[in-house]
Amino acid sequence: MMYTLVTGATSDIGSAICKTLAEQGHKLLLSDIDASKLRELCQELPGEGHRYEAMDFSNVVEAKEQFVEFIKAEQIAISNAVFAAGIFAVRPLKMVDYDFCKLNFDIAVFSIIQLMQVLTSKRINGDNLSGVVLLSSISAKRGTKGYSLYSAVKSAMLGLMRSWAAEFSPRVRVNAVLPGGIRTRATEFIYNANSEIDSRYLLGEGKPNDIANAISFLFSDKARWITGQEFVVDGGWSIN
Repeated sequence: MMYTLVTGATSDIGSAICKTLAEQGHKLLLSDIDASKLRELCQELPGEGHRYEAMDFSNVVEAKEQFVEFIKAEQIAISNAVFAAGIFAVRPLKMVDYDFCKLNFDIAVFSIIQLMQVLTSKRINGDNLSGVVLLSSISAKRGTKGYSLYSAVKSAMLGLMRSWAAEFSPRVRVNAVLPGGIRTRATEFIYNANSEIDSRYLLGEGKPNDIANAISFLFSDKARWITGQEFVVDGGWSIN
């Protein structure tokens, strides 16, 4: 049975991605660190047959091994994948130590590399993978105080995306979505501290569904001739 994998599924944006894809008929395999939140989200999704598996992507090697064991034991195949797991890290450089750097890259970069090895393995997943979307950020393209680590992580994701689009074509299309600031539980503190943020967005405040809709499009037949691209979804912030 074919599934669409979504990592970071229980975040506000991750949940919106899951709900939108489920509405479009995708059968989902949800992953995040908290099994109870995954179970609750799975029960809320439209459609039937959705699955979940709690994984700690900070333990890169263990997460890969767990993922392989799960899809083999459950006899499922992955046709699409959304990599949305990560940490929203806003810290000045003086507060960024090696352990925190490694944690961020483990969760949002190194774990993706390991999971993609599984998804592109013919022995494990056959030729079933056809679409991949990495959730990057406009911070990969624009400099902002305190965002050096976050920007570095999101920029690394774009490098992976472009290389994999070339490496796995024409069978697999690989793209990235670059959101602007979206008000979520993780970013609420920024909006509370700066009332002028919204004025930078030409189209007003973005919603998690705006990101989910872009990802849904990239998995549709309408995007069949699109790969290796950075889709900026930021309400016009980057040009203002």
